[in-house]
Amino acid sequence: MLHSKTRRPIILVVDDIAENIDVLNDALISNHTVRSATSGQDALKAANMKPHPDLILLDIMMLDMDGYEVCRRLKANSATSEIPIIFVTGKSEIANELEGLKLGAVDYITKPFSIPIVLARVKTQLDLSVALRKLEDQNRILLEERELIESIILKMRQSDRFDARHLRYLIAPVEVTAGDMLLSSFTPDGRQLVLLGDFTGHGLPAAIGGPMVTDIFYNLTKCGIFGGQILDEINRQLCIRMPANIFLAATLVEIAPERKHASLWNAGLPQALLIRRSSIQGCFPATVTFLGVSIALNIPNAAMSLSLEPGDLLYSFSDGITEARDASGDMFGIQRLGDFLTQAVEGDLVLEDLIVLLNEHVSCSSHNDDITLVEIHI
Repeated sequence: MLHSKTRRPIILVVDDIAENIDVLNDALISNHTVRSATSGQDALKAANMKPHPDLILLDIMMLDMDGYEVCRRLKANSATSEIPIIFVTGKSEIANELEGLKLGAVDYITKPFSIPIVLARVKTQLDLSVALRKLEDQNRILLEERELIESIILKMRQSDRFDARHLRYLIAPVEVTAGDMLLSSFTPDGRQLVLLGDFTGHGLPAAIGGPMVTDIFYNLTKCGIFGGQILDEINRQLCIRMPANIFLAATLVEIAPERKHASLWNAGLPQALLIRRSSIQGCFPATVTFLGVSIALNIPNAAMSLSLEPGDLLYSFSDGITEARDASGDMFGIQRLGDFLTQAVEGDLVLEDLIVLLNEHVSCSSHNDDITLVEIHI
């Protein structure tokens, strides 16, 4: 409909009385291309001719097939379902008009009609079609641009520097470009650093800071910088370079080379969990606010010290897990997650089973946050 800026709008007039077609044709022909049909079957054929009509003026009372049935069939056909239909008919009862509008007509004009009124209503519907087409074109362009930006961000976030030793992890983004991120690397002296981050929101706005954080983390880890200094630099760069409404919740775990001690920073994420011999040994809540909120955060001194034993499992996760809500608003919570993890440690479950459990919890309500969980083996 109205694909070309230069061609005149095509209007299909359907009426089994030739005189009615002539009257409408004379009124419309100066500014429109007019097609006509004198039966329901002919109307269906004419509506399917390309280019399709931009508007159909449809009578109701016809011998072979009434206008209601014509409208019903046009709306059921994907090729013609979007063509606006105005009923022009002698049936003037409110019930008749209501039936036509229920079938998908955009307007209803009763006979005898006023030509200026018909022309005004035709113009309104054609203008709406043009506006809708422009909106669809703009949305298509925006979608193409979004897909391009997403592909760029995904390539920027991809890194062969991720070191998965001693890790199991679960990542389930809501959109292609997630706000959650998981980074892992070893320093030259053998320390393992694992960062789990959750940017504000999800999707494209939440993902834009990911490439910068990724580069800072891996570059500084490669240089042997300590965890608190790495977080401090990430916070500083986020404050300098990102909008005020984009900030990062994160945990950073720094494990000593002999894997008997670790430092843990929690900047706004749910409490990390330490499981030892199938029971929760320790919980590590946030000790500092989100990264990117204030450049004056005292991050290096916010570290928590952990004594570790062989076989310990340390878990960090985004709030997309604990804050998943059911229809009544009840959150999944730390308790349910802890119960799941202890079962997983005993071998009864795998990490992927958490997605099933979350889906069962939210049930009919929608889950609209990224999910990330990492398990660090000691």
